[in-house]
Amino acid sequence: MADNTIIQQGYFTSDGTDAIISLRSDVDWIEVYNLTNIEGSTQWAGCTWKWYRGMKDDDAFTEFHAAASQATSVSTCSTGYNGATYRGITLFDSSDKTPGAAIAVTAGTDEVQPVYSTADTGKLVDGSIVRLSLTAQVDINGMDFTVDTVNTDTNFRLANALDNIPGIIAGANGYWRYIAPNADIYNMFHPKKRTIVAISQANPGIVTTSVDHLFETGQKVRLNIPSDCGMEQLSGQLVTVTRIDAGTFSIGVDTTGYDPFLFPEYDDAPFTHAEVIPIGEAAEYNHLIDDALENSAFIGLILGTSTDAAIALGSPGGTSGDKIYWRAGKSFSARTS
Repeated sequence: MADNTIIQQGYFTSDGTDAIISLRSDVDWIEVYNLTNIEGSTQWAGCTWKWYRGMKDDDAFTEFHAAASQATSVSTCSTGYNGATYRGITLFDSSDKTPGAAIAVTAGTDEVQPVYSTADTGKLVDGSIVRLSLTAQVDINGMDFTVDTVNTDTNFRLANALDNIPGIIAGANGYWRYIAPNADIYNMFHPKKRTIVAISQANPGIVTTSVDHLFETGQKVRLNIPSDCGMEQLSGQLVTVTRIDAGTFSIGVDTTGYDPFLFPEYDDAPFTHAEVIPIGEAAEYNHLIDDALENSAFIGLILGTSTDAAIALGSPGGTSGDKIYWRAGKSFSARTS
């Protein structure tokens, strides 16, 4: 029997973000080819990547143009070349909701979009979901957040602005954990509620969530606003979503005269956070819970890239417009010892 049976293959055009490939079964290896870079001769451009089971997450063997020519050299993403390390390939199971390992936070700013310093950003990229714990910012601990502006092994920032600052610097005793590669995978977690971090006094009121919400314009949601957070006039209301962007939506309610919304500060503990919960109360919204009643999980591969053009050039997710081909398979005669 063949030792490298191909079970799936495909191609796509990179949009400059991590590529998530859904597979029909588990795999032991994947090969990725950047046709755009292979046909070119840009120095330091990655051409091929090969990942095998047993390699660590976000790594791969890679061939790259070592000079401005068709000549190639070999390295690994984690070892890197040209003075940089690169994103690699990660196998994941979307049914596994186990948080990643705790990684130390060495500092955190007291801003509406806090920036957290860490010596290890792992596989974080813009759009990843993280959970904070044991920091001095107890009003944020235990919450999940979409992040942006990831500076490799230096820091990351919360993407969606809080209503007010946490009230204290995070300190160096806390941790962050990797929760999901993006909001699409996170949305497979049920129930699909979101934590509210801000509501404007405006007509109409605008809601900001800690994790990108993925709600649809026209969708019905219910708001749960505890007394700790103010704006209790909205609590329990069923409202209609008008999507503004990934982290915000308007609710069709004039909140100008309502009490101000207050995101709790660290010294308000204990408290309960405000939440927004999708409701399938009308026929047109019944599909919102369909995938909670069936197994929608999948085995997938993340082909990493970066907003840093130099890192993206040597990463399998590629830069925007790159033509990417891949094939993945199982090994039936692998020696493991």
